[in-house]
Amino acid sequence: MSGPARQRTLCSEVEFSGVGLHSGSQCRITLRPAGVDEGIVFRRTDLQIAENIVLASPENVVAADHGTTLANASGARIATVEHLMAALALCSVDNVLIDVDGPEIPILDGSSAQFVSEIASAGCAELPAQRRPVAIYAPMRVGEGDRFIEFTPGPRRLKIEIAFENCLIGAQALSLNLDDDHDLAKLASARTFCRLEEVEDLRKAGLIRGGTLANSIVVDGDRVLNDGPLRDPLEFVLHKALDLIGDLYLLGAPINGSIRAVRPGHAINTRGACALLREAGILAAAEPDNAAIRATA
Repeated sequence: MSGPARQRTLCSEVEFSGVGLHSGSQCRITLRPAGVDEGIVFRRTDLQIAENIVLASPENVVAADHGTTLANASGARIATVEHLMAALALCSVDNVLIDVDGPEIPILDGSSAQFVSEIASAGCAELPAQRRPVAIYAPMRVGEGDRFIEFTPGPRRLKIEIAFENCLIGAQALSLNLDDDHDLAKLASARTFCRLEEVEDLRKAGLIRGGTLANSIVVDGDRVLNDGPLRDPLEFVLHKALDLIGDLYLLGAPINGSIRAVRPGHAINTRGACALLREAGILAAAEPDNAAIRATA
């Protein structure tokens, strides 16, 4: 299963505002209902350029360093799209126009929880067209050595492993049923994180200018600097799973198959999405009437 059989959009507009994690800029976005097969489309409303539309697609990824950035040929960029994309995936939203006032998607609390909650409150409407999931019919692997993502035929499950040495995070692993509401709720609430030792170098690189303990978990050795407990003992690996779901939803469709990810990150996540798009695109062109897009190796 891959959620609803028919395509969906929002019943009404939804707005979010807040600081961008990396830019530190105040950003505002508005999610608007869209029609059949319009897909997920970003529009930079603050840019005075000829083409301010950026399609959510793995082919439009221009940066994947501690976040996923999309851009078009005219230079319109949208940074840190992964948590919003994950929320759209978890809510089974296929078609939406996202107006963006600012360079980045607001980080909010560092998770997808508020995106999911507000989208659920707005409600979703079915559209008169079938969803076209990416169906995995043969094994596919992207990555090298001890960092990789595997796609295989099978139930919609995600197995994921991470390893951060010499700190509280350590090694974590979990298996999620991507059609189970309880598992999806755990994913949505997992916050982004970093190690204190990374902060200075990241800021020197022009990143996490908007990062605070209100929107990120910060780990210093064997302790968490944030007030209050973790939301889940496996919050770190849950957040990596959330990032992966968001990056893969750049395909604009759910994946019918099993996913195994070992030490994933945005770069390898989006490479995996590109690989699926390449294989699916070949088959979709050959078989345009298929209800499911096949991905084969």
